Amino acid sequence: TAEPKRAGLRYMPGIDGLRAISVLAVILYHHFEVGASIQSWAPGGFLGVEVFFVVSGYLITALLLDERRRTGGISIGFFWLRRARRLLPALYVLLAVVIAYTLLFMPQAISVLKGDVLAAVFYVSNWWQIFAGRDYFEVAQSPELLKHLWSLAIEEQFYLLWPVALIAGLRRFGRGRMLLVTMFAGLASAFAMAMMSFWVDL
Repeated sequence: TAEPKRAGLRYMPGIDGLRAISVLAVILYHHFEVGASIQSWAPGGFLGVEVFFVVSGYLITALLLDERRRTGGISIGFFWLRRARRLLPALYVLLAVVIAYTLLFMPQAISVLKGDVLAAVFYVSNWWQIFAGRDYFEVAQSPELLKHLWSLAIEEQFYLLWPVALIAGLRRFGRGRMLLVTMFAGLASAFAMAMMSFWVDL
């Protein structure tokens, strides 16, 4: 996750509050999805994931731009190192606990877990599940233990690619035009996703 207190950025409690609400919405969504009737009162609870992505993207971009303003450049290596220190220890602890639990109580799931662990280590869980044809919602009653890591994989891929794209875009277009390019790319992505969803539903 992002670090709102670093690099001279003003801490905004409302941002943490928004992220907390987003996480709570997802937790409630899954709780009632398994229990019974999420559709009856909170069908949009899963959108908390998207809200969390947007907030994290805003904070990360603000950190990068603040570093550029203060130092005249952006150190990608230092940025990646901070992200690794923040994310990798928790991930490795999670994987160790899940592997131990599976070996002790769910040995029949080891064959599936092997691929999931490798995908988690390299932060490609989202692509692994797509290519494996695994639907996130189809096993709500007995979810695979690492299936939720698709969201962490997307966030980590953002951390890897966005600083490079931002630096290249700022050098080529400047700050104002880069903003327009980013907004256009976001709208194009949203339109493409809507069209894909429309055709899938037909």
